[in-house]
Amino acid sequence: MTEKICIGVSRCLLGDAVRYDGQSKPSAIAIEQLAEQFELIPICPEVEAGLSIPRPPVQLRGRIDSLRLIGRDDPKLEITGLMHDYCEQKLPKLEQLAGFIAKSRSPSCGYNSTPVFTDNGEATSLLTSGIFTQSLVEHRLLPIIEETQLEQPSLLNAFIQAVNEYDKRLTSSD
Repeated sequence: MTEKICIGVSRCLLGDAVRYDGQSKPSAIAIEQLAEQFELIPICPEVEAGLSIPRPPVQLRGRIDSLRLIGRDDPKLEITGLMHDYCEQKLPKLEQLAGFIAKSRSPSCGYNSTPVFTDNGEATSLLTSGIFTQSLVEHRLLPIIEETQLEQPSLLNAFIQAVNEYDKRLTSSD
């Protein structure tokens, strides 16, 4: 039997209650359909960085070129450095990944859907990627999709194809 291709998945999408509010956001497509084809590697940057469950919610604040992870309700809470340190340590350990399924709007795992707030906590019209996903993109340009996009068959199929092609390039360079 051949080994399955590995893709990372925001852990809350696999049904694990790791979100800031102690809940999960299971994705039936990831759990039922993609798990048959791929080895799903659960990743929760906030928990793996040492934050508790539940934990105070955080949001991305500041300018796009210098975003900070700040407590939504307590602006004295800042975990930017903690998240950057986590990314620096974790990303080299994820070389086997051929794709990633991100949790939409997450300040750590969102992919081009995470709202940006001003330093005062006011919403802006800007959307960006969460700190972990942005670091992943900067580390390696692998296929990424959000769970909300999995429900669109054309996007799901394009992601699966991109993951398979990426894995071929990965294994041919070994």
